[in-house]
Amino acid sequence: MLCGTKFSGLVPKRYVRWALRGAGMVLLGVVVAVSVSQYSKRNGGALSNNLHQMGFSIDGALAAARPNDERDDVFVGDVGDQDNDRRESSLLEAPGARKVLTDSRRNAEDGGANHKKRKGRRSKKKAMVATVAQVDAAALQANSKYQPLDISVNEEYHVNGLYRPEDDEAFLPFTFVRKYFDVYGGVKTKGAGDGVRNGGVPRFQLLHSYGKPFSPPKSYRHRAAGPFINFGGFNVAGRERVLYVDECNVPVSVQWDPKGYHYATQISQYGLQHYSAMVAPKNQTTVKWLVNGKQPRGIIPGAWKVDDLLGNKIAAVEDQQLGQSVLEFCLKSAAGNLLSGTGFTYSLHGGVKHVFLATLQLTGDALGISFQIKMTDNNLYTLHYDTTATKTLDATSQSIRYRMTAERGKWKAFARDLQNDIQRAVLSQVRGSESLNKAKRDAIGSRIKIMEIKSVTLFGCGRIANLSLRSDAHQQMAMDAADWLLENQDKQTGGWPTNATRTLKPSLVLNPGWLSAMVQGQAMSMLVRAYYASKNKMYLEAAMKATLPFHKTAKDGGVRAVFLKEYIWYEEYPTQPSSFVLNGFIFALLGLHDLDEAVQEAGLKSDAGPLYRDGVRSLKALAMLYDTGVGTIYDLRHFSIPTFPPNRARWDYHVTHINLMTAMQTIDDHPIFGALRERWLGYMSGHATKHN
Repeated sequence: MLCGTKFSGLVPKRYVRWALRGAGMVLLGVVVAVSVSQYSKRNGGALSNNLHQMGFSIDGALAAARPNDERDDVFVGDVGDQDNDRRESSLLEAPGARKVLTDSRRNAEDGGANHKKRKGRRSKKKAMVATVAQVDAAALQANSKYQPLDISVNEEYHVNGLYRPEDDEAFLPFTFVRKYFDVYGGVKTKGAGDGVRNGGVPRFQLLHSYGKPFSPPKSYRHRAAGPFINFGGFNVAGRERVLYVDECNVPVSVQWDPKGYHYATQISQYGLQHYSAMVAPKNQTTVKWLVNGKQPRGIIPGAWKVDDLLGNKIAAVEDQQLGQSVLEFCLKSAAGNLLSGTGFTYSLHGGVKHVFLATLQLTGDALGISFQIKMTDNNLYTLHYDTTATKTLDATSQSIRYRMTAERGKWKAFARDLQNDIQRAVLSQVRGSESLNKAKRDAIGSRIKIMEIKSVTLFGCGRIANLSLRSDAHQQMAMDAADWLLENQDKQTGGWPTNATRTLKPSLVLNPGWLSAMVQGQAMSMLVRAYYASKNKMYLEAAMKATLPFHKTAKDGGVRAVFLKEYIWYEEYPTQPSSFVLNGFIFALLGLHDLDEAVQEAGLKSDAGPLYRDGVRSLKALAMLYDTGVGTIYDLRHFSIPTFPPNRARWDYHVTHINLMTAMQTIDDHPIFGALRERWLGYMSGHATKHN
């Protein structure tokens, strides 16, 4: 493959054997040729000089050499038995690709007889891999080895390629192959490991899939009090579909409504992430205390500086309610503006611990905490948390203000991820920009990291029992999610309604207020773990009430469905007709299992056990229906509505299916769970099942 900013020689070919099996697709005998400057003297420069003039390059995942170049063509061949049902709009995004609508294509779109003939055509040409960005015909003709080539793909698309007459080899751009066959590739030009050959020669890695399945230790067993699958490695608050973390310290979703709404599945996953990380054996929290009322000399009022002491006070006092020393402060601010003027400032002189945890009490009309933070974009940000703020988030350039809630006279634990709060605020300022594509908007927010926290400033009047900067606050953040679930559960239905419209298809629409078996299951799993962490039975009682929707059909406002009039199914999306989503169903089963385990240990009774067993019986009978031989199906909407095509699972959902089978395998020793897990793992490397 040819790559880099300067091309002055052709590296000797290295053959890589690869099998890629997709929907009727095989790609074999891929040949990789790489061009790098270190080989210029050894191999001559006529071809490479022409290539350099044409500006060949790779971008993004493919290129370390020119990361800002947005064109990457890797030339591939031996294309046989191709899938004709790809989306044309996606294919035509490839450079040089153009659609040719032939008579047979028109007949196929009309259901004509020629469709069958067209699908039967096969390309038997061998091919190779190289890297090219754009074919310059004049430059190529000046070189004796390569010529421009017009490649016709199934008489549907024409692509600009390359041809090498000396051995009758054709080169197809990887930008087209990547989209057409749904494969992935990238170049590594430096580093260690299997990404680079000996001597530093770049390697092109061709991958059948993306995603990394959960590989638990042999001792792993899914338990109600244990970590939840691989959720401990999640970053829910940093997801692109999260608007921000609100004053309740739970994420606000924009998945189906750009205005933002609370989605209980996302909130439960946020809590399960932090609980799982908290109980992980290797979790070690590092802490820098600014106020620690439980330790001698843990409070040093003199460390908090203020320019004007007139009318302002700060001191260590004993709090009778907590039975410990606390820091009491009161600062007179300008009328109507809590953050105006100066406050009590603690200078940190460095530090990057990005999670803030405090136990505080409002004693006056307002309370605020402010941080001065330098980020890796070299900007100095002022991050405020303020009880007088009228918006959850208000960001202007480097000034960021989040609303904070507090009741006068009541102690409250307050935990925030400072880095994520700045990232969300920066992203909020470009989220609606039409000049930036979605990937760039997401990158703007997630790219910047904390370089240094310079200071912390207190405003208003209040008390602080402890205040620290730390590597994490997993326990508090998990309990914040559980508390939200506790306070927002519908007391009549036992559910957590989703107040956003969900459209699976124009004929499958859920209006705001719908319940979900996945929501119920994930919430049960979180509430049960909150019960184990706190021993507070309120969490367990809320989880027990969450089983109510499992007894009602979608028509009656529940989540229950029946497949072929025999198999009970719990619907992630309770559409009519049913959609039978696989991952949401299994998450619901795990929630029922966790609840059943907890109530048995507590000596209580619940219907979770029978509901779980009904569901597992269905899963054992129907799970293989989601197996395509090359991947998995997301749902069975094509069964419910025969005119719908199968809804193939993306690789990230395929990985989720594998992870769920891993969890089920540790609960139930039925052989189907282990067999499906191993087979589905194989699909990620292109190991399809045999055909007849």
